[in-house]
Amino acid sequence: MRIDEKYRLQELPLSLTVVDAFDFREEPILLLEKDVIGNSYLSYLVESKGDTEQRIILQVSNDRLSSIFEKEISIRNAFSNPENKFIYIAEFSLTEGEPISAYLMPGNIFSLINPVDEEYNVDINYALNQPMLNEFEILSYSERKQKLIFDFYLQSQNLINSVKPFAIYKVLTPIVEIIKSLLSFDNRNADRFLAFSNIRQGSLGVTIEINYSNDLFLEKETEVMETIIQLLNAQKKSDFETLISKTTNERYIKEYTTIIKAIIENNANLHTAYANPVTKRILTSVLDKERATKAKEIIDETLDTIEDIENIIGIFLEIDIDSREPSFKIHSNEEDVTVKGKFELSILDKVKNDYVNMGKETYTFTIKTIYKPETTLRAEEIKRFMINYEKYGS
Repeated sequence: MRIDEKYRLQELPLSLTVVDAFDFREEPILLLEKDVIGNSYLSYLVESKGDTEQRIILQVSNDRLSSIFEKEISIRNAFSNPENKFIYIAEFSLTEGEPISAYLMPGNIFSLINPVDEEYNVDINYALNQPMLNEFEILSYSERKQKLIFDFYLQSQNLINSVKPFAIYKVLTPIVEIIKSLLSFDNRNADRFLAFSNIRQGSLGVTIEINYSNDLFLEKETEVMETIIQLLNAQKKSDFETLISKTTNERYIKEYTTIIKAIIENNANLHTAYANPVTKRILTSVLDKERATKAKEIIDETLDTIEDIENIIGIFLEIDIDSREPSFKIHSNEEDVTVKGKFELSILDKVKNDYVNMGKETYTFTIKTIYKPETTLRAEEIKRFMINYEKYGS
């Protein structure tokens, strides 16, 4: 194919990776490729001579790809009518795998020399909106956003037609709570540090973007996300002991047990992947019913009791100081939930002697939570004790 030199580029401005081959006979004729930020391209082999090949490259949206797959538009017509009005033409070295020459031609000019045969047709079976993103897509997305990416996909027969509440409340929410717990932030700052994208239905898939440090190195969140993948992959007693020894609280274990119970009860598979744009590293995990059952057995044997101490900013709703076990009810301003529990004996005198402005004044409550995971011999048990409180800001 002869090309006017006025369309020549100094170099091909694309760095593409092959995602799929739609037509591969003796040579790769029609390829689907992606650039570093996830844009899709169709690459068609025009000719090959010796150790070189010439290809035409068309950037395509998912809508255009879908039209091609459904044969609403032919491959030839797609190249003749590019969505962005331009076609790349490049010659590659087959030995080096690098472009030797490149051209950028307006679509209306290219359509006059389009080498794709009018009868060229390929049956393509490819899912555009795959619920599980591949590793290339996850890392590309992470690099484009310059954030750590934690992608998960929950697969279950119970989720075929719609997303059920358990997927949200017993898997997605606990995962977010684990991230918040290990990074030590609450709902007041969640919008600053977390974002959700690529929400897919076909069971449930969500990408969580994390930018806690707000710097180039992402050290704190890197450590936390690697810990979460290790937790999801843990299958030995020593795995859990190592994780617990390097974390400052055990609250995340409670959230983790909620996840594995949901996987067991719904015979689900949880696929997770973590991508780091700085290290270019990807870590993955697959947690199915068998692995979740094994993890639960180890937790039941190893962790009889989990303790966590947290500060809650909120107001008193009720105080019962005269009962046999003096109790409280408070409302958390950040979480917008009601928390009930008992007063620890050490602060009873303080409660009796203080003038508490019930329902109006804001306090910082220090709450100790004792959590006993469910086992075959006992039900799950959660007890909360208030060990201190102070007027907020004092």
